[in-house]
This record gives sequence, C-alpha cells and structure tokens, in this order.
Amino acid sequence: MGDVTFRTITADERDAVLDLLHGWLNDRAFFARYFRHDPSFRDDLCFVAVSGDRLVSTLQVFTKHVRLDGRVLTVAGVGNVYTDPAYRRRGLAPALLARAIDAMEREQFDLSLLFATRLELYGALGWRSHARHLSFIQPGGGALSGAYRLEPFDAARDLAAVTALYDTHCRAVTGTTVRDLAYWIGQLAYAGNPHEHFLLARHGDEAVAYARATALYGFNVITEHAALEGHEAALADLVCHLHAASTLPGTLCQLACEPGFEATLEPRGLEVQTVEDAFWMWRVVNAEQVAAKLRIAPEATTAPDFFPRLLPPDRSVYWLSDRF
Repeated sequence: MGDVTFRTITADERDAVLDLLHGWLNDRAFFARYFRHDPSFRDDLCFVAVSGDRLVSTLQVFTKHVRLDGRVLTVAGVGNVYTDPAYRRRGLAPALLARAIDAMEREQFDLSLLFATRLELYGALGWRSHARHLSFIQPGGGALSGAYRLEPFDAARDLAAVTALYDTHCRAVTGTTVRDLAYWIGQLAYAGNPHEHFLLARHGDEAVAYARATALYGFNVITEHAALEGHEAALADLVCHLHAASTLPGTLCQLACEPGFEATLEPRGLEVQTVEDAFWMWRVVNAEQVAAKLRIAPEATTAPDFFPRLLPPDRSVYWLSDRF
C-alpha cells in the first residue's frame, strides 16, 4: 500500500467517488441519489483510498437515529464499501474501516450498522452478525376487503398524514429510525430503485395506513408500512395489492413487528414464510455512552445476548427504506 494514501473527500470530489462506485452496480444514479438527497451525507465521513490521482476505494458513514429499548441511539451506518477490482486484496477496505471507526468514536456515535456478505472481514473489526426476520410472500393473488380506498401517495397532499402515521405506528417499535421533515423529503427521493409504488389506504377521508414497495434483490420489496390501531385490514389490503401489482417472483416485507399479522394474510389466499437474514451486522462504538443511555452496565454491551435482547428478531424492524 506504499503508493496509496487514505483520507476523506472535499465537496468537489463527490463526482469522482460516484465515478468509482459506478463500477459496482453499473448504476451511478443509484448512488448519486444518496449523495444529493440524504441530509446526513458529509464529505468528512466519506473515506477514500487514493493512488496517484485516482480514487480506488471508498466507504461512507451515514447518520441514523434509531429507537432501541425505548431510547434513541445515534447509529453510524456504513455503506458503499467498494474497491476498484485492480486494487483488491491489498487491505484497502480494512484500512478505510479502521479510519471510519476512529471517526465514529470522535463523532460520539453510539453504535454502528452495516449490511454485508463478507461477515469475516467485518467480524474481525468488531461488527457482530445478528439475525432478523423477513417475510416472503409466495407468488399468488390475495383478496381485498373492499372496506378501504387505496390511492397513490401525493407528497404535497399526504406527507403530513404519512409522517403522523409513521410516528404513531413506529414510536413503540424497536429498531425504527426517527425521522424529521428533512429526512423524509430526502428519503422520498432516494428510497426507490429508482421509483417506488407508494399507496395509502383511506377510511372515508382519513388516511389510516400506507405501504411502500420497490424492486430490490430481484424481488418486489415492501420497504415499510404503517397503520392505525384497528385498521390492520387496511394494511392487509395494501400488502395484497402491492403483491398482486408486481411481476417479480414474490414479495419480501418486514412483518415481524406485527405479531399475528402473517396469519391474517393466509385466509386471503397468500402463502407467507419467515426468512432469517443474518447479513446485517452491529457494532458497539462507545460502550459507556450506550450503557448510560440504556441504563445498563457497560459490560452488558459485550454480552452475547446484547443485540438479540436489544433487537429481538420477532419483535423489531429496521425498515428496508432506511437502507444505505
């Protein structure tokens, strides 16, 4: 690595980072949406390895505020970890991750989260794989109740109602992200792939539920949902409609935070299976800080059951729309 230096970027280098990331998915616009619209994006949290005048490896740290055990913790999301193929197997990604960890500690993040398949790489640097439950709906039609009117989301008309629904639905659900208006506006611009199917269910004139879907991982994915208490049937209507509207092979969604909800879909004609995903990984950044916020002993943060207790797979959710 003698010819490689490590640093963060300046604002005028964002295009160069996007040019590098283009080699990953052949979709520069996918990453550009985050750079342009995510209000948490910071140049001083975008790390790069530089060889000569070329950027050859990168990763970004995104700021999330996540509800955990009745508290709100600041989470450093690590994303867009990519190295030019010609520079792989030189230890560039671990070197960037080490610098990112230093920055997380300096910026006083509580925890870090990433999504990965290279579990050994991140495990060696302190991230722990933790299972979460996704629901997979097999191809097939589902009956609607007919009790609700389903309409496309219109930001100018519906954003206030949707943010209120989200807050009401999610405030007691561990793992959900706290969102302000700036976050919402940015996320609406980058959460689709590139577009999303965003539907509301109305009972009379009142919006009582919503759900958002987009294409990810080769499947139709319902990336988040919310419903007022007593209107679970509206949520089931939305799931059935979004599932039926897709031509992709099945639908992934996150129903673990809705105890018993999967069973309500079966009489409608949908077959649902629980899928365990172990490719999200968590890391404690500041044990003393986390312990103080959660009112536990610092040594509890190193216990094997720390993250399973904090994020029980059958009762927690981190919305796929909040991915990075």
